[in-house]
Amino acid sequence: MTVATSSATSHKLSQQPNRDQQFRALDRALARRYVEELLRRNRVLMAQRMQQVELIFRPRQLCDDPSSSRVTATLELPGLKSGDVSVQLEDNCLVVSGERQSRIPTNETGATKFPIQEIKYGKFLRKLDVPAGTMMSTISASMSEGLLVVSWPRTPPGAPSHAAQ
Repeated sequence: MTVATSSATSHKLSQQPNRDQQFRALDRALARRYVEELLRRNRVLMAQRMQQVELIFRPRQLCDDPSSSRVTATLELPGLKSGDVSVQLEDNCLVVSGERQSRIPTNETGATKFPIQEIKYGKFLRKLDVPAGTMMSTISASMSEGLLVVSWPRTPPGAPSHAAQ
């Protein structure tokens, strides 16, 4: 009888590592599924936020050459025409705003899916500081091939020039 008990006990002990491996595998599978679900929810939340927030196009270049009497800013606005962009002067800030609209037609049901979308659509707003006293009439802007070039005087008209000192 002791032999049978030993045999049953040894059989249980031999199955114990197998059970531990099964539980570990189950634990890993559940953890993997949980992480995948968290990542999926995060992607959905990020997509919703991107639709609600105004999009800002950051690429720009500011040229402040001391030998020039003007400061020039170049903003990259690919796919936009001059009619899509507004340039205004507000409280010593040059405000460049507009909206890029999708040119891809969507069907009525909204079932069009984009697995990868790197092109950003929507409203944008950029603010650039300009010297106090700058008038809109002294600001020049031109748009060509998706590049908006805006320039303004280093010192506003009527302000004392640093070169006179």
